[in-house]
Amino acid sequence: MRTGPALARVRLVPHKPLPDATAMAATWNRIGGLLSRLCASLEITPAAALAVWKVECGALAFMPGTPVLRFEAHVFFNRWGKDNETLFDRHFQFGGRNGIEGARWEQHRIRQIEKDEWQRFHGDQSSEYRALALAEKLAGRETASLCASFGGPQIMGFNHDVIGYDTAHAMRQAFGRSERWQVCGFFDFCAAKGITGALQARDWIAFASTYNGPGNAAVYAAKIAEAHAEACLLLEHGT
Repeated sequence: MRTGPALARVRLVPHKPLPDATAMAATWNRIGGLLSRLCASLEITPAAALAVWKVECGALAFMPGTPVLRFEAHVFFNRWGKDNETLFDRHFQFGGRNGIEGARWEQHRIRQIEKDEWQRFHGDQSSEYRALALAEKLAGRETASLCASFGGPQIMGFNHDVIGYDTAHAMRQAFGRSERWQVCGFFDFCAAKGITGALQARDWIAFASTYNGPGNAAVYAAKIAEAHAEACLLLEHGT
């Protein structure tokens, strides 16, 4: 999908921007044109796609060169730390390891050197990028990129090949150039994983079970349902 010449000419922005001052409206005003076109071709309501975007990245604004990022310390352990445990434990923590409470995707912390205090890094983009930079220093650019999710749809780097990129870093670069490639990547991912139908049916549990993983599907499904209601009201009144 992402390489289609016709798709590259579709307007990224909508023809009629929304006047609302909300973060969700700002997202629509940046990507609503392409989002609508792809939703129409797949018989998905734009509100459904916009809701997923809101839940995944919190409707954060696009910053060229630095797509929205979440670095996953437990994935970094799986891909690098398990073979370098002493060095990993010197710099990273996550739930379920070394007596730390919580699930593996919780309690993520870093420190640059051993004398530093442990710091949480989720919820702040500058801190997320510091975590990614530390992982790059330890394990290299590609390994670090495999262990983070990028862009509005928060696609994991290790899924780069699913949406047509040779490397995780190449996907990261494309997502940093334009939200166009983030939108295309989202729909390519849904098609490759067979969850386009779940979006069409607004079956949030089925969608979240694949998109976010079965362990936390109910939580994500509830968040998407809430965001979908918000998106429906926004688009119904504003377009």
